[in-house]
Amino acid sequence: MPLETKEIVDPEIRAIIDTDFIDSPNEDFILYGDEETCLRKHFRKYEEQIDNFELRDEDIIVASFPKSGTTWIQEMVWLIKHRVSLTGSEIDICERFPMLEMCSLMESRNAEEYVEKHFIKSLQYIDEQKGQRFIKTHLPLCLLPKQLKNGTKQPKVIYAIRNPKDVFTSYYHHGHVMHGWKPNMEDFAKVYLGDKVLFGPYWKHVFGFYNMRHLPNFLIIKYEDMKKDITGVIEKVCHFLGEDPLTEEQLELLRERIDFKFMKNNRAVNYKRFVEAGRKNNPDVTDFMRSGTVGNYREEMSDELISKFDEWIKRNISNTDFDEDYAYGRST
Repeated sequence: MPLETKEIVDPEIRAIIDTDFIDSPNEDFILYGDEETCLRKHFRKYEEQIDNFELRDEDIIVASFPKSGTTWIQEMVWLIKHRVSLTGSEIDICERFPMLEMCSLMESRNAEEYVEKHFIKSLQYIDEQKGQRFIKTHLPLCLLPKQLKNGTKQPKVIYAIRNPKDVFTSYYHHGHVMHGWKPNMEDFAKVYLGDKVLFGPYWKHVFGFYNMRHLPNFLIIKYEDMKKDITGVIEKVCHFLGEDPLTEEQLELLRERIDFKFMKNNRAVNYKRFVEAGRKNNPDVTDFMRSGTVGNYREEMSDELISKFDEWIKRNISNTDFDEDYAYGRST
């Protein structure tokens, strides 16, 4: 049965989206399901295929709200499972760790063969892979394959989480780089705080996975913990994935390969081809991997905007057991 959908009707947010976010009707934002997840209109074409997608118990899924450290964790997980063997690591992360719902974000429009295979036909590409599969997603738990939600399949799920203010500033720049969005920061904040940004609402996304953290096949990883103690996170992920501890040599090489500066210059993970394409239309487009820091929002957001975020955070975490200091950014 198709998901119930709603249009975005708030006049101010609607005007910002129409002006600064969409270039074609299929790029329009629609609210899907009970959680009113904001996705492209084009998602309607794939929602049933995604819901019925055949998972495997040996699959590894890295999930997150956008700009929460997804690529960082993807590369770490892939290297851990390959015992830090570099063979194959030069292959683009989009091939090694494809995005489940990428098909819903792009239309064909005479796409090149690479984009057609790995992006527009993402479901087919993943389905045809042999053995253990590495899958990325930004979908909320409520829209992922039903086999995961009803427990008939038990893939390992690692959910990346990051302070929502840092997510906001990173997503703002990411939108300009990867999606061609054009809003200023104040208008982007109205859409973000209004829960009408792509893959939002943020807090429903986070709590969907956070509330599953007690299950043995779910693991929550904080971006900030990776910055503070990457070795500890590596050890935790190894244990979660059932891997033997890495040797000192493997650990040293892994830390080197997932260091921010190394990844920023690694074409297998830095999405350089898409950044370069974006710069043809806008020479001011920044890199996909920009700063990789914690608390960077303090340098970009005004005091007034931070105050609005604090009010939004308070509304959403009241009467929950979510770490207040972490949510507000006081512990970062």
